[in-house]
Amino acid sequence: MDTQKALLNRRSIRKYLDKPVDMDVVKRIMTAATWAPSGGNSQPWRFYVATGAKRDEFIQAMADASGPDSPSIQAYDEEMVPAYEKGLRQAFAGKASEEDLKKLGAISEKHNDYGSFRFFQAAVAIVVTRPAAGGSLMDIGAGVENLIIAAQGEGLGTCWLGKPLRFSDTIKRVLQIPDDENLVTSVSLGYPDLDSPINNTERSRLPHDQTVHYLE
Repeated sequence: MDTQKALLNRRSIRKYLDKPVDMDVVKRIMTAATWAPSGGNSQPWRFYVATGAKRDEFIQAMADASGPDSPSIQAYDEEMVPAYEKGLRQAFAGKASEEDLKKLGAISEKHNDYGSFRFFQAAVAIVVTRPAAGGSLMDIGAGVENLIIAAQGEGLGTCWLGKPLRFSDTIKRVLQIPDDENLVTSVSLGYPDLDSPINNTERSRLPHDQTVHYLE
C-alpha cells in the first residue's frame, strides 16, 4: 500500500475478525516498528507480542482482572458487541429515539472499557515497555506509529490503547515482563471487521489551516 494512502486511511479498529495473523506478517510489522528513529539510536522500546495460546491466556486474564461485572469472553462476542452494533445501526439510519441514544451511550462506554481491557479480543495483543532507567517516550511513540502504519499496509487494523495498563500487575505476570521495565502503552492488532458499524463511525480532523502554519 502507498504510504500516504496508509496514513490517511488508518483508523482505530475496535472490532476484529476471528482470524489469526500469520507470524511472518506479524514479524514484518514488528520489524518496521523496531526501525523507527530514536535519539542517539537508543532504541528504548521493548515489544511483547502475544499470539495463539499465550494471547488466549492473556485476554482471559485481562477479562478476569477487569472485575466481576466484566462480560465473559463468549458474552462479549455474543451479547455486548451485537447490542452495540444494533444501536449504532439504528443511530446511523436515524431511527434511534432519545431513549435509544441514551442506551447507546451507556453501551458505548462499556464496550470501550471492557473492549480496551481485553484488546477488543484481537488476534494479537502487544504491550510496549521501556527500561526503568529511562528511554524517551517520544522514541516509543515513533516505534508504535511505525507499527500501526506497517499494519495498515498489510491490510490489518490496530487500536493504540492506554486502558489495559490499569492492570499492570496482570500484564507483567502473564507476559513475564521483567521488573526493571516500565509499561508504556499497548496495541491491538488483527484483521478488521470492515462491515461492523463499530469500525465505520465518523472521523474528522481540524481544518488544515488551524494546525499547520506555512512560513515562506
